[in-house]
Amino acid sequence: MLESRAARAAAKLWYTKMLYVQQSVPVPRDSPVITSGAADPDRVLLIGNGPTHGWGTVTHELALTGQLARALTRRTTRPTDIRYIGDEMMPIAGVHSWIGDESLALYDLVLVVLSMNDAVRLTRADDYRADMTRLLDRLSTETKPSARIVVAGIQDVDSLPEYRGVAARLGQRRADLLNAITRELVGRYDGFSYLEHRTPQAEPGRPYGSPALYAEWSEVFAAVCAPALDEARALDPYRLEHELVEHEWSWKPGEKVMAKAEDTESLDRLVQDAKSHFGADVAWVSLMDGDRQFYLANTSPAGRGAPADLSICQYTMEGDEPLVIENVLRDERTKDSPMVDLSQLRFYAGAPIKNEQGENIGTFCVLNVLPKSKSSVDEDDLRDWASRAQGEILKMASAGESAAKPSKGARTAR
Repeated sequence: MLESRAARAAAKLWYTKMLYVQQSVPVPRDSPVITSGAADPDRVLLIGNGPTHGWGTVTHELALTGQLARALTRRTTRPTDIRYIGDEMMPIAGVHSWIGDESLALYDLVLVVLSMNDAVRLTRADDYRADMTRLLDRLSTETKPSARIVVAGIQDVDSLPEYRGVAARLGQRRADLLNAITRELVGRYDGFSYLEHRTPQAEPGRPYGSPALYAEWSEVFAAVCAPALDEARALDPYRLEHELVEHEWSWKPGEKVMAKAEDTESLDRLVQDAKSHFGADVAWVSLMDGDRQFYLANTSPAGRGAPADLSICQYTMEGDEPLVIENVLRDERTKDSPMVDLSQLRFYAGAPIKNEQGENIGTFCVLNVLPKSKSSVDEDDLRDWASRAQGEILKMASAGESAAKPSKGARTAR
């Protein structure tokens, strides 16, 4: 037991190191929804981490999401709309929060590509079985009867550039075990299938991923998913029209701010400067809207956003003052968070960002792998950096709709 606990601790630290090594690798931060504009497309939900994160690309059009939409359309000759839910930072324990209140009944097919990070972090088999069972139960009960579910196995661990030697062997043994559990569980459900696949060869000079790699991978998935979509359509003659959207914003300028943040560098420079100024490992500026946190700028390799209920920033949003947590593993609010366990970040310092009506709409924060004392960060300094971020956000928002009314669900300053 002690050896297993020590091995898991070492595996988690190695995974965290890998994430920070990859901070300079591009990832998509644009909308993870690919739409055809057609009246009656096939609708696909992609749930995943690992290759679905889009390492090595800057847009979901070139990552697995867009490549898969095109590969499916080529095979079915029908338009395909895809929504991607997930992130490299999503473990199996956090999938339900990532899905949130998304209506699974809209989709003809759900493709699940999960758990590479659970394999290399040596997630306990019993915990994995329980979490995977919860996910499959939810897919079984919340999707329409005609929907098909395809669950892909974990690809080869040594396909990850940082995993060689002992780390790769341990991770592969755990991947094999988790795959066996998944294969067994999937076999219990009607309309579900398990896809065993091998990792495509990385493009020379682009070990973390590339459009060519995702194009090849999409063909592997499409070979199984296209016939499943044919079957789903044959079973569902009365189809509802519905356009896939990423998020219904409570703070109406939020969508335009997100779009502008993708095309401007001011907030990217701000978080890079903040990381240096505070001596932090990570810095970000985010919008918190409904059940989602959206990163406007982020020095970590996370994607577009995360569930609000897994984020430490949810507690910053509850008040008007900066929040400093010396060690998130010793704080009752955060110690059991799957995101904390995955990121291995310990120190958190954040301050709220407000709109023109004084409502909290987001956060500025800095984080460290090692715990730090509260005195190591000046709260006035945090407020100042949050104010700078707020100014940039409101400047972007002013080009859009006026936020004249208090937004639904926002927290008003006391």
